[in-house]
Formats: sequence, structure tokens, C-alpha cells
Amino acid sequence: MARWTIRNVNADIDRMVKEFNISEIFATVLANRNILTRRKINTYLYTDETFFYNPLEMKGMEIAFEKIICAISKNQCICIYGDYDVDGVTSTVILYKALKNIGVNVMYYIPDREEEGYGLNKEAIDEVIKQGAELIFTCDNGIASIEEISYIKENGLDIIVLDHHEPRFIEKDDLKVEILPNADAIINPKQEDCQYKFKALSAGGISYKFISGLYEYLEIEENLDEFLVFASISTVCDIVDLIDENRLIVKMGLEIFNNNKKINKGLFELLKVNNIEEKLINETDYGFIIGPCINASGRLESALKSVELFTTEDEEKIKTLATELLNLNIERKNLTNKAVEEIFYTIENTSVKNDKVLVIYNDNIHESIAGIVAGRVKEAYYKPTFVITNSKDFAKGSGRSIPPYNMFEELLKCQTLFKKFGGHKMAAGLSIDKNDIDLFRKTINENCLLSNQDLEEVITIDKALKFSDITLDVAKELGKMKPIGKENSGAIFATKNVEIKNIRFVGKENNIIQFMLFDGTGSLKAISFNGYNKFLDILKSRFNNDEIEKIILGIKKYIDLQLDVVYSIDVNTFNDNENVQLILKDFRLS
Repeated sequence: MARWTIRNVNADIDRMVKEFNISEIFATVLANRNILTRRKINTYLYTDETFFYNPLEMKGMEIAFEKIICAISKNQCICIYGDYDVDGVTSTVILYKALKNIGVNVMYYIPDREEEGYGLNKEAIDEVIKQGAELIFTCDNGIASIEEISYIKENGLDIIVLDHHEPRFIEKDDLKVEILPNADAIINPKQEDCQYKFKALSAGGISYKFISGLYEYLEIEENLDEFLVFASISTVCDIVDLIDENRLIVKMGLEIFNNNKKINKGLFELLKVNNIEEKLINETDYGFIIGPCINASGRLESALKSVELFTTEDEEKIKTLATELLNLNIERKNLTNKAVEEIFYTIENTSVKNDKVLVIYNDNIHESIAGIVAGRVKEAYYKPTFVITNSKDFAKGSGRSIPPYNMFEELLKCQTLFKKFGGHKMAAGLSIDKNDIDLFRKTINENCLLSNQDLEEVITIDKALKFSDITLDVAKELGKMKPIGKENSGAIFATKNVEIKNIRFVGKENNIIQFMLFDGTGSLKAISFNGYNKFLDILKSRFNNDEIEKIILGIKKYIDLQLDVVYSIDVNTFNDNENVQLILKDFRLS
């Protein structure tokens, strides 16, 4: 059962309404997200590249530029060392294509998820040296690779680290002491002494900032739109905070992409095989269609396929690779659904269900989907979740967290159990000896300080409304919040004592509910996509089986029930007619 809470921000709403010519509802929503200053409101409402921060303000940036210039002058081979997820692939594509455009001798390397795992490893370093690399440029990894970077330096190579993950630290005299690798340049705004104004960029976002800064530094005038589109995909798919510069990257990237879907041949082919080349692409398409296809190659085969799709000009190869990515994603979906069912069964039939932090081992699960499965389990039980499976040398696991629980810091407390680990507050990965999994489960739970209240999902409401407040103009104005995502969630509202005037069940499985609701001031259409089971429980508490059957079959359309509802406001377009529609997020008996 979710807990509802209403925001209460101290702000001069009347001033915002007058100064920015917005509604009181929209002004309240912006204030609730701490969008109060003129710059914040302007960057939120308008798209303008002048709102970007100066890349040179990021520590290590200028040193890295000089290293690249030196490598160019000596015709040294630069190896872009990426990662197998969307952020790693898009970062690799941005850096590889942008450097190649200016005549750099450049190659790329993506480690194999199963054979090598995340980040730098000595065998891969030996391989890229063998292929002629003289400077290694990591993206989306490297900040925690202390030993591997020492190995690179011992072999006489230069190394630039571009990463957005949290640096490692040790606790000394109740203080956190940062531990950084011995790289020639480290570009990561999360370094303690980096003065860059925005810390939450994805690796793709940092890669775009790097290239835009480098081109300006070299006084090269070049259109960077293609790289901004890839940065926008990375920003959405890596689920970084969608505020400030990140939101600008996504907003501008989507505008560019929708104005020119052929900006990258491989990306356009990926739209075609998914039958979405004609539609207006949004952040949901990034997160649920494009991103999963890119990820699927790294999960089930090799992420090199994704990088090649976006960097080759061979038309036949592009068609082949895009189709392969689509099919791999279909296979990944099937594997995920089967794995989720098995994990749910384990939780419901063992003592694991009583733990505050769920640690589940299942050697049938493909290691590449452990993170997706952990995410599904976390959503269902609203508990930090680790899903661990068997791997080549050790067991490997992925974790997904809830807001009150800093997963990376909790892993640090039991780091002696791991062969390797890394991540951030909301997600992490680890390698562990199979025999230590039970001890890990015991230790992580003994250290857990989450209260029972922390384990209740919280729905935060922006404002209580009457239906008469909700107009088509308001619904369209709220559309200006897009793109929405982490830390820029869509606006949520609530109304009490709502009558159900009409109801019907639709969809393939008849489990989507359409309502006509009335609150005394007006009537509005509403739809619930995932509230079927909850609503069925409410019906069972008030009606007999015959009445419930009539309601579900559509024979009985009016129900004598009053609900409190929590919802977002959307514009539904049908046959060129626009109407307000409520998307129900939760409901309860009044």
C-alpha cells in the first residue's frame, strides 16, 4: 500500500504566475521541483544551447585536450574503451566518430559482459596494446580501476578517464577520503575538487561536453547535432537526474532527432525495424524501445554490434545489425519474464521475503538480465534487491535500490566479500564467491537501517484539485514538463470523494479500466493501466460475485462507490479531437 503525501513548498506562487505568465497549478508544480530562479525557469521552459555550462570548467578537461592534441601530432592510436550498456555504447560512438572526423587515428574496444565483465581488465589492456593503442580513453568506466590504470602506466601508455560513477573512498577519522586512479587526466564532475556546476551528467553527456569543448578549443566549426542526439539517448537510458543540463540535453536532442531522423543511418534503421520511424519520438521511446535494443546486444551477444550499427556507412550491414538488435531484444524480453517468475516464486516460498534487503541467487538466470530482473523485483516489493547468478569464474549480481537506501555505500561496508564491485546510490554490480552469498545476505541485512516506513512506497502529490480546475489549457501547459524522468517526475494531483459514473474494462486481457468520474464540480474521463487487482479487491469488499461479474462484463456501468484518486493529467487525441484524460496512479475508498 503506497503512502500518499502532499508537497508543501514555501514560494511566492502569485509572483511566478504574473512574471512568467503561467497558471497557478503549473507555478506550484515548478516550485515543488525547486524551479524558482529566473535561470531555472527559463532553462526549464525554453530550449537554448547558451544555457549549457562551459566544458572547460570541468576538472581534467583541458589536460585531456592537450593529451589528444599531442596524440594527433604524433599520429598515435587512441583506443576508446567503453562499456556494454547504452551509456557506454553511446559514449563510445560520440568519442569515436567525433575524433575520427578530425583525422585522429582511433579505434574502440568494448569488453565482453560475460567473459570480461565491467571496466578495464589486464587482458583487454594487453590486447589493445597489441593492436597498436598508445593512449587509452575510457568512457563510462575507469574511476574505480586503480590497479588496472597502474598497469597501463607501467606499460608506458597514457590514459584519460571519462566517467560519471562515484569515486571510491575510505573512511578515515569519520571522514570520507577519496581514492582516484593514477590517470593522466580524469574527467568526472563527481571528483571532490571539480568545480563544474552540474554533477549528474551521464557518461554520454560528459562525452558530448568533451567533444564540444575540444572542437571549440581547436577552433573547429562542425555540426555536433548527431552527438547531442546520442547524448540524449544516454541520459534517458542511464536514468540520471533529468534536471538542469541533463534535461536540456534530452530536450534539445529530441528536437534535433525529430527534425532529422536520418541524422544517423543506424539509428534510423533501428526506428524502422521497431515501426516507429513515422511517430514523434519521445523519452519513453528512448527508454523502452531504442535503449533496450542497444542494451540487448551487450547482454546476449556483443555490444560491438551496437557500436558498429551507429558508426558504419554500409547500408546492408546497417539493415542486418538493426534486425539482429531487434531479435535480441525480443529474446531478452522472454528470458526476463521467465526469470522474474522464478524469482517471485523463490521470494514467496522462502524466508527471503522477510528481509529488508532482498538477496536472491538463481543460477538459471542469464547474468546479463540480472539488473533488469532486480529492477522488476524492487518495483514489486519496494525493497533494495540484488539478483545473483552463476558466471564463468564467480557468481555475479546486480542491484537496484529505493530512494532511502544508498546501495553503493552499503556495499562499501561489506566490500571484503567481493571480488569486484561498483555502482552508485540506486544501482550496483558485484562479483562474489558463490560460497559467500549467504554471508553477504546476512551482512547486508544486519547493516540495514531502513525503517518500516522507509519500505513504504511514497506517492508525492503536487496539489489537491477540483475537477473544475482541470482544463485543456492546463493539461497542455503541464506538457511543457516533458521530457520527464528521474527527479523531474510528471505532475501528480489528487481529488477526494469522486463518484464512478461509468466504468468499462478493456485491453487484450480486459485488465485496463476506463472510468467516467465526477467530483461534484465536473466530470472527467480517467484510465488505470495497472490498478486492476487493487480495484478488484475493492469490489470484493463491497459486492457479491454476481455483481462483480456484471461490472467486469460491462452489464453494470454505474457503481455506488466513492474513491480518493491520485493521477496525472494528459491530453488524449482521438480523430483530431483533444480531450483531458486523467491517468490514475493510485486510488482508495474514500
